[in-house]
Amino acid sequence: FLQKRLMRQTQRSPSPLPYTITNGKLHPYCALSNKMANFKTAVISIICAGTVKAFSPTPLKSISRYESSDVPLYMTAEESGARDPVKVGVIGCGRIGIVHLGAINKAPGVVPVIVSNPTVSKAEDAAKKYGVAKFTSDAMEVITDPEVDAVWICSPSQFHADQIKACAANGKHVFCEKPIATDLAETVEAINACNEAGVKLMIGLQRRFDPNFLRVRRAIEEKEVGDTIIVKTCSRDPAPPPYEYVKGGGGIFNDMAVHDLDMTRFLVGDDPIEILAVGSCHIDKSIEDLPGSEAFDTASCIVRYPNGVNAMVDVCRQSSYGYDQRAEVLGTKGMIATDNVYPNTAKIYKNDYTGNADMPFDFFLSRYFEAYVTETEAFC
Repeated sequence: FLQKRLMRQTQRSPSPLPYTITNGKLHPYCALSNKMANFKTAVISIICAGTVKAFSPTPLKSISRYESSDVPLYMTAEESGARDPVKVGVIGCGRIGIVHLGAINKAPGVVPVIVSNPTVSKAEDAAKKYGVAKFTSDAMEVITDPEVDAVWICSPSQFHADQIKACAANGKHVFCEKPIATDLAETVEAINACNEAGVKLMIGLQRRFDPNFLRVRRAIEEKEVGDTIIVKTCSRDPAPPPYEYVKGGGGIFNDMAVHDLDMTRFLVGDDPIEILAVGSCHIDKSIEDLPGSEAFDTASCIVRYPNGVNAMVDVCRQSSYGYDQRAEVLGTKGMIATDNVYPNTAKIYKNDYTGNADMPFDFFLSRYFEAYVTETEAFC
């Protein structure tokens, strides 16, 4: 039943922002199953519901948990300055948690009040660095803190679903790093919990806030390259993550390709109707003993959209030439493509080399920091 219902519900103009759950209405996010090679599971996972509305950056404190939050997508400078700050707690002080703490501190009207990490010394260090008053080793202390309006979940993927449900049970709005969960059943449970509690759930997909990808989307919307024929994206990291990171993380489709699959949907402006996905291991042979797509460090996807539009995605855990993330859209009247982002525009010309003097930004932490700040402002 779920499969048939979700397959029927296609939305022609999805929100330009990551999707949320607000007051009984699901704003879908592409939470990808770790069984991407299975067609049915993949399609159900990428289409989480059919009701799509623009996420409203209304101050969290002004929204009753059981009242509508549908308001225009604008706010006057006076209103923005007058509202109470949104007080947030952050679960997880690893790499991505630190990125979000930096973005939270830079976003106007957002204040971190408590952080947690199982290794409490990491939480203490993060609290000192970012001026957070409280720190703990227990995530539930963040979730139950009466001062907290919203919780940032930056823990490992396998803990996301339970922590989302705990936030919902305690009436806390939720910003969660991708994915929602590591399998489809837990994804649905987490979504339903927020739906029933009337709290916001937003999944971190910061590329939607990057000016390069936004410019490609605008070109599509304004028909600068005509009608879309093919969309291509690639993501290749400088080096593979450690074994401990991959284990239990839900696999390369949930953990890495989810950004690219979401971007194809963001650019096409529709829901997929068919997916073919394959994976293999070329870089880190130590992960080959892990289950499902956790054993893959390289993967490719072909996604078919309505009106014959096809999207192609390739991802790899290692790129010898640096962080490689690009998008390309071929249309009936032309093509638009993004390039990698470099720390400067300097080029060097020699008898054995001509090109950029330096490598692209080495990882998402440096390339997308401003997108993380914009994403934080949109949520709050």
